[in-house]
Amino acid sequence: MQIIIPEFSRSPYALIVMLSVAVGYAVAVFRMRKSGVNKQTILYTSLLAFVCTMAGSFMLAFKVTSEGIGIGFSGLGAAVGMITGVFISELIIRDKPDLVMTSFVVSAPLMYGLAKMGCFLAGCCHGKEYYGPFAVVYSNEHAGSYFPIQLVDMVIFLLLHVFAVLITNKMKNKVRAIYIILGVTIPIRFALEYTLYYHDGSLIASGQVTVLIVGVLAVLVIFIWKKLLKISYN
Repeated sequence: MQIIIPEFSRSPYALIVMLSVAVGYAVAVFRMRKSGVNKQTILYTSLLAFVCTMAGSFMLAFKVTSEGIGIGFSGLGAAVGMITGVFISELIIRDKPDLVMTSFVVSAPLMYGLAKMGCFLAGCCHGKEYYGPFAVVYSNEHAGSYFPIQLVDMVIFLLLHVFAVLITNKMKNKVRAIYIILGVTIPIRFALEYTLYYHDGSLIASGQVTVLIVGVLAVLVIFIWKKLLKISYN
């Protein structure tokens, strides 16, 4: 059984990515409202986080090639950008900072998972060559038969979102819950790199180095944020 993806006259990638971000932010806003965060805090934090999300994503995906300048969407860059935006906002506003940060961290796997449907339909970030069951076949510029890693990504990260919701609802110490979410997400994202078409088969390829660097940056931002806001739990 193969999954045949037609060639679209206009790629649905950008639309699906933006809808994914919108859904993720809606979930974050819902969680903040449920936690009693002030409406102004929600508005300003969401706006700043969105700008930083887009900036972080485009900066990490920015490439200069022989064919010109390439601009895409990087989920890793978006995650760090979003956390940085919330970090800056809460340094200024300081309204339930742990609950605000938790709301966005929980929504991040949801955004990434849903955005992978755009990758699946467009053919970008496809897996290695594969002709077995559920192989994805493209007839566009990515023509070929590949392992359906985008669908695997989507399922895994939607499950990570459910895990994040459960653990943050259960744990009083929200900062510790954030560390656990990052501690689970980063190794999974690292391992998934092995299945992507550009992985050269080495133990640690350049894409995985990027994952590790971005993961360390995300943990560092959370650590500094916690220290500056002096968040503690009994």
